[in-house]
Order: sequence, then C-alpha cells, then structure tokens
Amino acid sequence: EALELGQVAMNAETTSTDPMLATLVGLSLATAPGRACYVPLRHGQIRHDGDGLLDGGSAAPTQIAPERALALLPLLFEAPGVLKIGHNIKFEAHLLARHGITLAPIDDTMLLSYVLAGGLSSHELDELATQHLSYQKTRARDVAGSGKTQITFDQVPLEAAVRYAAEDADLTLRLWR
Repeated sequence: EALELGQVAMNAETTSTDPMLATLVGLSLATAPGRACYVPLRHGQIRHDGDGLLDGGSAAPTQIAPERALALLPLLFEAPGVLKIGHNIKFEAHLLARHGITLAPIDDTMLLSYVLAGGLSSHELDELATQHLSYQKTRARDVAGSGKTQITFDQVPLEAAVRYAAEDADLTLRLWR
C-alpha cells in the first residue's frame, strides 16, 4: 500500500534512546490516518501483571525473524518513490544505517514544527498531538514505566506495544498532513 500511495509514516521501537546502541524491537507504519500497524521483531518475553518469563509469563508469539525483516525493509525504506515520514526521523536513519539500510527520501514532523513555530512550544510528538490534533497521546512511561520499574520496549506486553507504536505512526502522519 505504501508503494502505491507514495508515502508512509514510520517509527522504530528500540531498547535505547541512542540509535548507535539501540536494538530494533519493532516498527510501526501508517499509510493513512487511522491505518497504522506495528510489526514486532524482537519482543523477547511478554510480561503479564509484572511477571517475567521465569515468573509465569509466556514466551513472545511468533514474530517475523529480524534477519528476514531487515532483508525486506530496503524494498520500502530505500524506494525513491515513497516518502518516509517520521518524527525525529534522524533516529531511524541512524538506526537503520547500522543495518545497511539508507532511509530516503524522508520528511520530519519535528523539523517541520521547528520551521513553522521555532520558539512557541515543545516539538515533542505528544505535545504537538495535543496542540494541533487535540489528542492526548499515550506516553512511553505509560507502557514501559519509569525509574526503577522501567522496562525496555522488548518487554512491554505486545498488546500495549501495538497500541503505543501504531499510535505514534498514525499521529506522525496526521501531523504531517
């Protein structure tokens, strides 16, 4: 669908905020408002009520093998006729470059926000969603916790990961439009 439409909003979910150290956990994609998905790649364990795999949790469901996904991603992410839209897409560009994928062409809603309203507000996705779409975005700490109880995204329950990640791609596309 992205190849036909010529655009796709995207967001990478990882284990770190540093793209040079992060492990790719999954990707969210949106082709139209309300039409988003999350592709999990490395959800190592699913946590139920705070329990880990050894405490009664269960193994992650079948996922696309990361190696297979990384082999297929250039078909979309390097396609010259498909604009890749992200929020702070430099993160995804650095992350994917570590896997030999050149993300191009790109557009960035964070940079667009800086250009249009440099000093007027925060340029974070949740703030822009509230300001421009009157939408309260789920925050990372709502799905991964914070402080001592914070977990990495690969440990977030898959249902919560899907909602959170797909919401990011959807909101990015809505802001870009």
